[in-house]
Amino acid sequence: MPIRYTPAGGRTYQGAVAYIRILFTPVGLFIALYIVVGIFYNTAPPHLPAVAFSVTALHSWIQYLISIFLWPLSFWHPLLSVSQWPAGSTP
Repeated sequence: MPIRYTPAGGRTYQGAVAYIRILFTPVGLFIALYIVVGIFYNTAPPHLPAVAFSVTALHSWIQYLISIFLWPLSFWHPLLSVSQWPAGSTP
């Protein structure tokens, strides 16, 4: 199923041209910026998982991609945690 994009002007774009047109809309630029920030905010050296083909490497790549898309959750710090008591209270 090819990608189709029809802007307000009425002309329909298909395939790679449609993808490029979508990328340069405000929503497309927001998505691209979101992914770029996720890559640079959430990665530490060596930046990319191992390239060798194994289940461990596949698992590392999946974790890497999830961390890129869910980077805003890194700002969330819950008040209560299973392993910690709030400051000033006793267990």
